[in-house]
Amino acid sequence: MLIPLIAVSGALVPTLFYVAFVWWLDRYEKEPVWLLSLSFLWGAIPAAIVSVFTELFFDASIATMAGGSIVADLASVSVSAPIVEESAKGIALIGLVLLFRHEFDDVLDGIVYGAMIGFGFAFSENLFAYSLPILTEEGLSAGLTNIFLRTVVFGFNHAFWTGITGAAVGYARLAPDWGRRLLAPVGGWILAVFLHGLHNAGATLASRTLCLSLGVSLGVHWGGLLLLLAVAYYAWRRESRWIERGLVDEVRHGILSAEEFSLLSSAGQRQQARWRAWSLGGRTAYRAVGRYYQCATELAFKKQQLRSFGNEGGTLEEIGRLQQALVESRDLARPWLRLSSI
Repeated sequence: MLIPLIAVSGALVPTLFYVAFVWWLDRYEKEPVWLLSLSFLWGAIPAAIVSVFTELFFDASIATMAGGSIVADLASVSVSAPIVEESAKGIALIGLVLLFRHEFDDVLDGIVYGAMIGFGFAFSENLFAYSLPILTEEGLSAGLTNIFLRTVVFGFNHAFWTGITGAAVGYARLAPDWGRRLLAPVGGWILAVFLHGLHNAGATLASRTLCLSLGVSLGVHWGGLLLLLAVAYYAWRRESRWIERGLVDEVRHGILSAEEFSLLSSAGQRQQARWRAWSLGGRTAYRAVGRYYQCATELAFKKQQLRSFGNEGGTLEEIGRLQQALVESRDLARPWLRLSSI
């Protein structure tokens, strides 16, 4: 009973922390929880199961051709595994942008959805392929070491790789021509496969290189994560500009005051005001202010979509609905914002 508990806790606790961090990254317009949950479950169940059986098939073929040599091991972990796993995870991103394109606004959304899929996949892989078997067969010390390496040292790996594909899909969502819309996701997937394979090669050769090759894996993981965070920061700046540009008409027409406009354009001010509203009015106030933020942000983003793609699937009608929703949600939130000195 103790071993399964340690394995589940070791896989779950870091995953919850990482999911919360990525949720925080999406500062202005939070993605629907149900869609994020669906993304996580795709990575944890269908993508993981498809990858296992497909990799078994490829590994058998590789073993037949190359035997049990190091070449076969490298081909398995550095070629077939990255191709299979990034394909199984990446296909969900294509489905998301096709079926829920109104929820898929930009590069940051792609990173968020890609990371959620990656966290789901990593959770299942860490639990069933590594933690449980190693704890059972090799003991507590080996099991805890493995958990630490896979969930802390390399905890963002799958989220990073699929986040690259997601960022590329998000870029394609905003691309003005079909050439870039088609090529960007392919390029993102190729980069994700390459970095996945490079990491796996470094880890596989660690015992043969006195752990020097592990430095490659660490560089890919942490360097890539910093790069992805830099992209997310750039996306924040762009989303802030979308909000400023999208809500200026509401200020001009007297729907929003200059103070409200300033608040809505700043992610930091938003969160401070929302927590102060919570301290004054509890969950009701917190949710009312959050709904107001959501309506304002969705309105600004819909106006950006209108500028980029025209009246795609009834965007004009959606803008009209959101303008009315903004007025209603603002009236509900204003008392709490006044009380909190905003």
